[in-house]
Amino acid sequence: MTQSARLNTYWVTCADGLENLLVEELQDITQNQGASITEKKAGRVIIQGTLETAYRICLWSRLASRVLLPIHHFELEKTHDARDVAEEIYEGAVSFDWSLIFSPSSTFAIRLQTEREIKVNPQFATLRAKDGVVDSFMEAQGRRPSIDTKQPEITLFVLAGKTAHTFCLDLSGDSLHRRGYRRYMTDAPIKENLAAAILRLAGWGKTSFDLLIDPMCGSGTFIIEALMIQTDRAPGIQRQFGFMGWHGHDNTLWQTLKTEAQQRHDTALQQPLPQFYAYDADWDAVKATRQNIIAAGFEDLLAHIKIEERVLADWPDFQLEGKKAFIITNPPYGERLGDKASNRALYQGLAWQLQKFLPDQQAAILASHIEQADVLPLENTQTLRLMNGNLPIYVRDGIVVSKLDKPPFLANWQATPVEIEGAQDFANRLQKNISNLKKQALRENVSCLRLYDADLPDFNLVVDLYDDNLHVQEYAPPKTIDPEKAKKRFNLALAVIRQVLGLPREKVFIKTRARQKGITQYEKQSEVSKRFIVQEGNVRVFINLTDYLDTGLFLDHRPMRLRIAQEAKGKHFLNLYSYTSTVSVHAAVGGAASTTSVDLSNTYLNWSKQNFALNGLTVDHPDQQHQFFEADVFEWLKEGHETYELIFIDPPTFSNSKKFQGTFDVQRDHASLLKRAMNRLSNGGTLYFSNNFQKFELDDELAARFDVQEITEKTIGFDFKRNHKIHRAWRFRHL
Repeated sequence: MTQSARLNTYWVTCADGLENLLVEELQDITQNQGASITEKKAGRVIIQGTLETAYRICLWSRLASRVLLPIHHFELEKTHDARDVAEEIYEGAVSFDWSLIFSPSSTFAIRLQTEREIKVNPQFATLRAKDGVVDSFMEAQGRRPSIDTKQPEITLFVLAGKTAHTFCLDLSGDSLHRRGYRRYMTDAPIKENLAAAILRLAGWGKTSFDLLIDPMCGSGTFIIEALMIQTDRAPGIQRQFGFMGWHGHDNTLWQTLKTEAQQRHDTALQQPLPQFYAYDADWDAVKATRQNIIAAGFEDLLAHIKIEERVLADWPDFQLEGKKAFIITNPPYGERLGDKASNRALYQGLAWQLQKFLPDQQAAILASHIEQADVLPLENTQTLRLMNGNLPIYVRDGIVVSKLDKPPFLANWQATPVEIEGAQDFANRLQKNISNLKKQALRENVSCLRLYDADLPDFNLVVDLYDDNLHVQEYAPPKTIDPEKAKKRFNLALAVIRQVLGLPREKVFIKTRARQKGITQYEKQSEVSKRFIVQEGNVRVFINLTDYLDTGLFLDHRPMRLRIAQEAKGKHFLNLYSYTSTVSVHAAVGGAASTTSVDLSNTYLNWSKQNFALNGLTVDHPDQQHQFFEADVFEWLKEGHETYELIFIDPPTFSNSKKFQGTFDVQRDHASLLKRAMNRLSNGGTLYFSNNFQKFELDDELAARFDVQEITEKTIGFDFKRNHKIHRAWRFRHL
């Protein structure tokens, strides 16, 4: 019987967790070949078949890591506690004539794996295995092969066991996940065989889809593996294998199988292809995806693949009427985002986009923690735990739950008679304000706005709407007012607010705002932590209605944020006193080349990073497209030299901190601040300066030195027209 016709036992290895999927795949690959699966172990499937069986697995398996041919089983005479495992391995290696397997002119390498409880120095044991093979050659041939640990022609796999050591020929050579197309890498890429396994798990190739969408494509692995499955492309057709230097290699059989594989691929290319979408917020990833697709041999299919730099907040309308979409992605979790809160924010942003654009469609999403996967709005789910290298990952596959689109709160609001003795004027004014604001808010899609701002002197409070939550701030009454009387009046106001808005108590968040000194307005006020996500323009941000006096979103700066979003495309943007960096997020989503946010509070910078992650914007990335600096603004401006085309400054009226010496007073120090900032503004650039100190006067020297234009009226939103002194704003340019 020839070597090609002889039945052999092969070990097909895979990542832990893929055994069941691998069994299914091997049955597909070897059907009608007379092969049979005899055993399934952790990380390994044992199959019996001919040489053609092994070749087909090497050529066609998308899930396997290696194909091993056991060739020498060295039984141990006895086992005891004081074992010298390395010497046992040497004895096993030297006892076999390796010249029957490969030539002394070939290069080889040893890979060692030990069963549990086997104690041995792996480097030394590998060295002794090599010595045994070399000594065997010297005895049989009088000459020895050379070692090449990087690109050996022959790889021998040694499994050191309790009762025997098994020596295998690694028919795959290099790991089968290395298809040969990944020329350009991004951070934390998923292995090719894991990507293929996830696609198989979700039914790609067996279920017909019209679109495949990877919104965080990285180096394009999912796109390429999906293309290979769709076009019936053998994953091993471009690469070299470990069996090619083996004496038992049948090159005629191998070339026949490769020709058959090429014919299958050519036939599949005649069929209609789905549309592929590959997006990433990182331009380097976009470039890597394109180059890897070309390296994989799919350059002619680029017309079917839209590869674009896009953040989560910038998805297009996919026009899904009557179409079926499949979403698969490997978000930049773990070290690429840093803290758990940012990781969760990214998945919250992805969840919202899925429900908005791709309801009722199938999705398979990776996560490094099950808590991230649990954020995803999927039903009919299955979850698979895998190892991507040394990193455990979870794959959540299911159908995107349709989001019940609630109309904006104001859309259903209607003025109704409210009669509360002692507060009727307040009730009438609040209803009138809301009636006047409603139409414009709905027209401009504004869901976060000011409804009332101390319009009546007896009701000195602020009422802000955040979607369907109310944030009510009472200005602390002067000492001349009886506290009990003030408390009673405020309780009346709250009763009016609940009746007019029709909101339950849990939707109304109350704070008292006294005159602030230093940094007290930024200090934590509560441990309740009621955080919500709100939409403004094209971005979504976190607000906190309980923990701090301010919510994380200054409503009066909405026009300024939208202005900067329109002007930021392609520009380097600097945000000083950045707070939660909502302006930076608008700039980034608007297409800024880079954003830099500077604030003295690490708490708010972490909040900033979560806002970025919520919109799919990568932070703490090596290319530093979006940077955050915990620093005093004056010191930071003095130490740096980079220039920016667009700058925004909204300083506090007064500030002090233990982190820097002295105090900041906007009236006293603004000229010095602006001159330093203008040194960092590039020629032709624009700086926007704003503050809310009502008695503020701009230093005359600035108008003489720079092109200064007050733009306050253009930056006051329709909901602040009743209080046009909420802030003042200027535009600065170089003369």
